[in-house]
Amino acid sequence: MTSVPERLQSAILAVLAEAKALNIRLNRTALFKFVYLLDCLHAESHNGSTASEAKWYFHHFGPFAVDLAEGLDALTALGIIQSHDGSFKGKDFTQYWLGEHPIGPTLTDAGLRGSQALRFSQWLRAFAGDMSKLLDHVYFDTLPMSNAVPGQSLDFKELAQEAPVGRRPHTHIKDQGKILRVAQLQEKLKQRFLARPTENLVETIHRPIYDDVYRDAMAMVDDGETIDDPIAFNASI
Repeated sequence: MTSVPERLQSAILAVLAEAKALNIRLNRTALFKFVYLLDCLHAESHNGSTASEAKWYFHHFGPFAVDLAEGLDALTALGIIQSHDGSFKGKDFTQYWLGEHPIGPTLTDAGLRGSQALRFSQWLRAFAGDMSKLLDHVYFDTLPMSNAVPGQSLDFKELAQEAPVGRRPHTHIKDQGKILRVAQLQEKLKQRFLARPTENLVETIHRPIYDDVYRDAMAMVDDGETIDDPIAFNASI
């Protein structure tokens, strides 16, 4: 019996556990593609490393991994994964799902962040019932496939997130006269707001005031100079 690597088993079971939570059963092709998508998401936040560590390569029209196929067959033979062979419109297929036990690891257990797990769940809902959309997404909307060469390994390194975006320059007004003018415009905005009928204040709070006073204030700020040095301040929420 083939021994299934822990990471590979965890990735397969995490996909099937999420599918189970959504009451979805996956055929072999779809399961392969969703493990691939799981690996793409994992690579984004783990410097290009995949969740399954499967040896993906470009096979025929899309991603395939021999060790994933062997692992899936082994888990099915052990009864960890349930399967059913059938046919539809003259084509044979096998469906896979998790029974009551094991429950299966979660997507976050497999290494996804919360936002990534949400994206994966959305893909399951959107693509599980439409193979054409799933294949289009995998073939044309994922980076490892964008530069893939038939028969060669897929590169997930380009999915690694780049360094955080550098800080944006701050706008600073040096002219004291302009600072006073901005303060006066700010006071005008405040008084105009308070002068409105009390019953309209709640609605007004959620409605921006774009009038001449506002535009004058923004023009004043836009005339300021851009500096590279950060301005120290403390903020609390």
